[in-house]
Amino acid sequence: MKRYTTLLLSSLLLFSCNMKQEIFLEKDGSGTASIEIRLKNFVIPTIEDLAEVSPDIDPDELLSPEKISEALLENPEISNVRASRPLKNLLKIHFDFGSITNLFEQTEDEIQSSGLIKIEDIGSEKKLTLTINKETYRGFSSIIPNIDDPTMSALAPDPDMDVTESEYLDMIEFFFGDDGPAGVLDSTMKMVIQVDGTITDQRGGQKLSNNKIEFNIPLIRILLLDRNLVYSVTYE
Repeated sequence: MKRYTTLLLSSLLLFSCNMKQEIFLEKDGSGTASIEIRLKNFVIPTIEDLAEVSPDIDPDELLSPEKISEALLENPEISNVRASRPLKNLLKIHFDFGSITNLFEQTEDEIQSSGLIKIEDIGSEKKLTLTINKETYRGFSSIIPNIDDPTMSALAPDPDMDVTESEYLDMIEFFFGDDGPAGVLDSTMKMVIQVDGTITDQRGGQKLSNNKIEFNIPLIRILLLDRNLVYSVTYE
């Protein structure tokens, strides 16, 4: 139960937010990313309350733009990181990347073969596919700032645990009150991808223009890892 409770706490602190990512993708797979993370109103007080009883939790350290920049720059594909915290509950991050397929992959074979992001050549077209499930989560988690911090790593979603949505939300309500479940269910990761070309097909998203598509991913699905989520865009 202690491990289960810790998982819930850190998952909430990591993902109880609305996250928007805008990615401009060049033909060679390189590009730029802009990320905006807006935490729910109840998250900051939760972190501050935890800090009062745990010497290992420092709210300013946990959400420090400097620490986030340092963590991102450990990835060899990332450069020119700019991070800021203009509001107490708002983080903004911008960076360049060398290859979107390598961006989420490190040296471990398990991560490299996870299949989180794939770019395929289909004749004269390219197809980018994003798959989120228990098998690809390690690739996804490798890009989360501070994931290796002892507090954060203990709280992250665990692919080895099976938790139902109702069980999860019941626990969230128990620990964080009536606003907790609605806050988690309302949290999303919005990903807008602009390609250097023309979009010809897509799956799981909304086409915004000839070269831009938007994917909206419910964060409860990332927290539980209980479904196979597949999103794709084909372009020429």
